[in-house]
Amino acid sequence: MEYFEASRLKIERAQQHINDLRSRILAFADSDFYTLSIDKDTKTGNYGLKIEVRRSLPNDFALIIGDAAHNLKSALDVLANEVVFLRLGRYDKHTRFPIRDTRNDLVIAVKGALISQASKEVANFIVDVVKAYKGGNDALWALHDLNILDKHRLLLPVMQVTSIVDFCAEDDRGNKCINATLVVTRNRTVTVFESLGNIRITNKGKTIPLVLFDKGLPMEGQAVVPSLIQLTELVSGIVEGVAKVFLG
Repeated sequence: MEYFEASRLKIERAQQHINDLRSRILAFADSDFYTLSIDKDTKTGNYGLKIEVRRSLPNDFALIIGDAAHNLKSALDVLANEVVFLRLGRYDKHTRFPIRDTRNDLVIAVKGALISQASKEVANFIVDVVKAYKGGNDALWALHDLNILDKHRLLLPVMQVTSIVDFCAEDDRGNKCINATLVVTRNRTVTVFESLGNIRITNKGKTIPLVLFDKGLPMEGQAVVPSLIQLTELVSGIVEGVAKVFLG
């Protein structure tokens, strides 16, 4: 096995979880998870659409998110252990990739750790380039926090519907709305129909819901899949950066 290959395998496993989550979201989007109803404004005579979500996101989405985060953090912990092993000739069950609240805390943690004994260059890289502390590397801190939270509760995401495509409707006078794109705000579309006749929906269209980190979670309100991809790229960059510093 090549140097630091174990960390790369952990990253690949995280990518598989992310791809699985993306596929599961698309499958959910194809299910009959929402209904549309028409509301008529009695004052203007105009029609608006209301979307009602009938099904919640599957609970195992949280398991996939947690597994992806765990593998990414594990890639960094394995990385730190390999640096120690290659220089000091032993693995240490207490060695973790150091991430701390402040830069000063990180400096203290690294200074007293085996990774500093194994390679001062790598230790300096973690402090000065990776900036593995809150406020220094917020994305890395979010990964660290997600991994800890997942040990205590499910990282349940939330769903937001922002648009519907290929919507079709017609009124009782033959006027038609074909393959329209509807923009949804707070579960109500901003699209308004002007018609003298009653409108009926002939195709409720389709949507891919945004799956977001819930309130109170790290990366709150951000789309889960793009965020996990960003974290994957971050961790991969750290692994390759450490490999370059360590191997010269």
